[in-house]
Amino acid sequence: MLKATSKRFIEEEYRIEEESLNASLFTTGNGYIGVRGSYEEYGSIRIQGAYIRGVIDEIIEVIEPFADNEYMKKYYIDEDKLKHFEYQDSVINNADFLLMRVSVDGETFYPWEGKLHAWTRYLDMTNASLVREVTWENFKGDITDIRFERFSSFDNDHTYCIKVEITPVNHSKRIEVMSGTDKRVKTGGQKITSVLDEKAWDNKTFVRMCMGKKYGFETAVTTVTNIYPASDWKCENKDGLIYNVTEYNSKKGEKVTVEKSVYIISSREGDVKEPVALEKRYDEYYDAHFKAYRKVFDLIDMEIEGDEKADAGVRFANYHSAISAARNDSIHSLSAKGLTGERYNNFVWWDCEVYQLPVFIYTCPDAAKKALMYRYDRLQKSKQNALEAGFKGAKYAFCSSVDGDERVWEYARHPFMQIHINADICWGIIHYYTVTGDEEFHKNYGMEMLTELCDYWQSRVELVDGKYHIKRVTGTDEHHPYVNNDAYTNYLVKFVLEKTSEYCKKYGIDKDYTEVASKLYLPLEKGGMIPQFDGYFNLSRSLEEAGGSDAKKFQMKSSGLYHKSQVIKQPDVMLIYSYLNMKPEGADYAANWDYYEKMCESSSSLSFAPHSICAADNGRMLSAYNYLIETAYIDVYDIHHCGWQGVHSGCLVGAWMAVFRGIAGIVCREDKIEINPHMMPWWDSVKFNFLYHGIKLTAQMTGDEYKLTSDSDTSVKVVFRGKELEVSKTNSLIVKM
Repeated sequence: MLKATSKRFIEEEYRIEEESLNASLFTTGNGYIGVRGSYEEYGSIRIQGAYIRGVIDEIIEVIEPFADNEYMKKYYIDEDKLKHFEYQDSVINNADFLLMRVSVDGETFYPWEGKLHAWTRYLDMTNASLVREVTWENFKGDITDIRFERFSSFDNDHTYCIKVEITPVNHSKRIEVMSGTDKRVKTGGQKITSVLDEKAWDNKTFVRMCMGKKYGFETAVTTVTNIYPASDWKCENKDGLIYNVTEYNSKKGEKVTVEKSVYIISSREGDVKEPVALEKRYDEYYDAHFKAYRKVFDLIDMEIEGDEKADAGVRFANYHSAISAARNDSIHSLSAKGLTGERYNNFVWWDCEVYQLPVFIYTCPDAAKKALMYRYDRLQKSKQNALEAGFKGAKYAFCSSVDGDERVWEYARHPFMQIHINADICWGIIHYYTVTGDEEFHKNYGMEMLTELCDYWQSRVELVDGKYHIKRVTGTDEHHPYVNNDAYTNYLVKFVLEKTSEYCKKYGIDKDYTEVASKLYLPLEKGGMIPQFDGYFNLSRSLEEAGGSDAKKFQMKSSGLYHKSQVIKQPDVMLIYSYLNMKPEGADYAANWDYYEKMCESSSSLSFAPHSICAADNGRMLSAYNYLIETAYIDVYDIHHCGWQGVHSGCLVGAWMAVFRGIAGIVCREDKIEINPHMMPWWDSVKFNFLYHGIKLTAQMTGDEYKLTSDSDTSVKVVFRGKELEVSKTNSLIVKM
């Protein structure tokens, strides 16, 4: 178990059994590359991982699910297609450039060899670095202090830096240092990469690799290692390792510093044919990285006083959000595991626009814009997808990879019907424009996507007795495929059609979707309850179980007959209130929350943050807090028992939203900011920044006061608990709670 502070997550002892989980938690990255927290001296398979965003190819994905109940056989797994399934796109593991080994009198340091007198490893959220401090005794009784420090540069996406400090404690033995690249990496247990070019000279190495046969992307890794005081290097290339090695006679108590600079690039962004010069010292690279990182993290950071557990958890989650987003290109987008593991293949899902994008809209609009441009770059393919399905407009892939074609696992029935992705992307575009006011993007890119997507919806609905219905879909709750009129989908589609029609009128575009919007069926029962889909309330409120061999592999808490039950995997109706910020007319928010909270088994990590927001909205602050902690600590506590596969990026990013939207109660509209806060009773204060129409605002709450300040002379309209106010640089909003 890790120790959490407001600045660090600390591992206080080496435990072999926790290596794989902590490798995910201790990932260093910058949005372009993610490097799992494996050890410099050895990167074990399953522990090691270095992933470049968007460097994807094809693997053989071995999977053997067994449909052992009626639900799995009829509603979840297409066994006929399972017989056909074999190949799948996946992020590909790059060469392991962490490789740095220290040997004392012929014995190489490994944590599992010799004796550890001290071990501390910590992820420092203040500077995005990973530090390890070890006191190690070899079998000959030689004790040595070794300190490792590394970071992935926010100043230059392609630069990664490592520093190792070696201090003999009780000896003056000969010490050897080797540094280079381990080419023996696998993806999904398979050797996918092949070496195209490699060389070692002086204190440098260069490796160019092909990352697979389908797309044929190439990557190149250049390493330069220096030792201070200086020493001569020799080069080796054997046993899958290419490296430089040096030896020196140590002196008791005297520290020697080794610095390794790495440059990583793929053919998707530039030339990979030649090595790159790396001439700066570690501290120079660090200073530039630190300044760039703080510009990003200062906006996404949140400070909670009076509750170190919440403060540390939210900051840890925000750190992982900060290292998950691309700021400099749109080659790829936000994925479910970020760049912390191979699981979910680095696909872009609906999590991107609904769960992940909002945080960057408010804290790093450039990253949000790049994510939306990824969608725009695949618009033509999405139009082709719609045509092939027999509809107009554009139909985006539920699982999007390189080209924008559908990469859903073909044997899984339910994802193919999750067409809500085509409203989710609209929501992302509208949300981005609402908060940023970015006219250039909206007119030149956003509107084209919106109209094509609305054309799809207009052709996808079915007219029945004067109302338009959306039939045979899977909503956000994946336990219930083949449903009609999913609540989340229908309510969001109506909003999207209306908003796009409004924009078309504004820009003089000859499109109007109001007729379909006005007649779209919105599920709502007398008394204010929203049925998640047609016939939902007629299902059993309990869950009958049958079989059980494979249930948990499919994010189910039991092997249940879900098609007969109201038990849901994750929020659907409650997303309407929380993340979509809607208040359906005639619906009873509190009654729906009370009901659906009890029906949700939260077997998806995407449950916790919406539940925290809904609990806060309804004044259930203990529940709001507990869900917030589950959101931030899902992988630290390994709640879903799969943290080793990579962190749950879509969940972690929800910690920011749970505080911003739930606790601070902020909802941004095009012309105003609405605030309805719910302070956590035992917190002393919570403080954070966010952007609105290019203006930096700072919100601070205590038990007695809500303060909103601005860095701009331009006034922003604020509606605080129904009262209209304004905030500007010279006119802060200060309201008694």
